[in-house]
Amino acid sequence: MAFANSQHTVKRFDVEIQQLVNLVLDMGRTVEQQVGRAVAVFREGDAVAAQEVIAGDKAVNRWDIEIDRTCVRLLSRRQPMSTDLRLVMALTKAVNDLERIGDEAKTIAEKTLDIHARGGHLQGGIPLAVEQLAAIASQWVQSALDSLARLDVDQAWILVRTDGADGVFQDILRSLAASEPDSEPAVATVIDMALALKALKRVADRAKNLAEYVIFVVEGQDVRHET
Repeated sequence: MAFANSQHTVKRFDVEIQQLVNLVLDMGRTVEQQVGRAVAVFREGDAVAAQEVIAGDKAVNRWDIEIDRTCVRLLSRRQPMSTDLRLVMALTKAVNDLERIGDEAKTIAEKTLDIHARGGHLQGGIPLAVEQLAAIASQWVQSALDSLARLDVDQAWILVRTDGADGVFQDILRSLAASEPDSEPAVATVIDMALALKALKRVADRAKNLAEYVIFVVEGQDVRHET
């Protein structure tokens, strides 16, 4: 891992940096699992599993609090500079995006419960589009976490410059608009589907944010508003 190559005069600092990075990556894996489970319950309409995803958001929130406290302690104790300071700042921002990705997974599960409570179901043709958008979101989160783990700026740039989620999402919305629901519950179900899919698109957007932080750490560039 790239972080292990640093050589600080205070060796304990290297250990603390590595521990912080490991915490963030562990949180990332937890969030990635939450998204995968949320997509599965949305596709299958599994109310019990949806409740489990919602309950699982508490673990993500605990990661958020623990890592935030760790960052504050490290900043106050070590007063890092240059790349080290950028790294801690980037990890702090990354944790915020990971926590929000967890919230999006929770939203997908909640909308699944709302649809299930009305006896609704996915309209014809929607599941395939959901799978396409879910695959993009999952792949981007995985790629972003991998680039963060290795500080692979080339991989980060590839992700930042990649398109795809917007087009798939717009295709899904057009499909939903053409479904012509014939009752009030059916209209509510279409709305819940759109909100769940919007949450999934936000997952993909936040994965790109993670890649932007890698670029910030390695190159010192803030590219958030340049892509």
